[in-house]
Amino acid sequence: MSHPLTTLALLLVALLGSATARAEARLFCVYDPAGKAGDFYAILSDYAVEASAWGVEVELRAYTDEETAAKDYEAGHCDGVVATGVRLQRFNRFPSTIEAMGAIEDYDLLESMIRTLATYESAAAKLRSGDHETVGFLPAGTVYLFLRDREVDTVSELAGIRVATMDYDKATPVMVDRVGAIAVPADLGSIGPKFNNGAVDACYMSAPGYGPFELWRGLDEGGGVLDYPLGQATLQVMIRHTRFPADFGARSRADLLGRVDQAVVNAKRADAEIPDKYWIRVPDSTRAEWDDMFREVRIRLRDEEGAYDGQMLSALRKLRCARDASRAECVEKKE
Repeated sequence: MSHPLTTLALLLVALLGSATARAEARLFCVYDPAGKAGDFYAILSDYAVEASAWGVEVELRAYTDEETAAKDYEAGHCDGVVATGVRLQRFNRFPSTIEAMGAIEDYDLLESMIRTLATYESAAAKLRSGDHETVGFLPAGTVYLFLRDREVDTVSELAGIRVATMDYDKATPVMVDRVGAIAVPADLGSIGPKFNNGAVDACYMSAPGYGPFELWRGLDEGGGVLDYPLGQATLQVMIRHTRFPADFGARSRADLLGRVDQAVVNAKRADAEIPDKYWIRVPDSTRAEWDDMFREVRIRLRDEEGAYDGQMLSALRKLRCARDASRAECVEKKE
């Protein structure tokens, strides 16, 4: 006769095995500049462990090239993808617009918007477009303008300078045109060398890119980093929702909301790695000029280019005005 404890152990093994068998295996293509050694990949690894409780065994495949990750997702080689909002813009403009030019000044406002998207059903409905659903956000660093000439700190002084512009980004060419600068096409592989070698006068990059792209070489002794954010980069988790349980999106957004603080810690660490000597402090007297320029760009990208979602822009304006009702945009309400 079998020992009762042995029988119980066998029963538990059988039950666990059965639960594992019922869980669906799904592959996520995960972009992280540092690959498996990166901070984002580490966060997603913990997330994947939790997902097994939702009936999905999430398998992660690391990519150090974002475009390849997005293309593999588009081709159906993976069930989910982790990439920046601007890269996923073609699938759904609503979540990608969280990265809108000049729309979110700091991590507190970004976290407020992520919390809203993870909490309210009305917002969640906008995160699904066709087969695709955005099921989480992670802050990926403030985007700054890196300049080879630190004397540039006003909008008018951008006229005529050469700006390295990502070939997949619809927003920056509009800004470059608005200020009278010159767009120079670039990609992630060329933007660092072009800036560092003087082929361009400026480039934009989230803070975590400062070290890997060796941008100090382009800054050298005369350059600087404008301390007025161009926007907030995010890594967004997108899935083909028909391949997942019905409640996966809500569970995923709630889980990743709980990981935002860790992502912010990582992003702030990247900000701190840029030496203080490089920061170009924008005077309070010229900040309204930058705000006006950013707003014009956002409206054009909404109305003429079809790159930004109007409902998201309106929600972001309300966030800014809840913090500071004296802003001109709070009366005009053009967004």
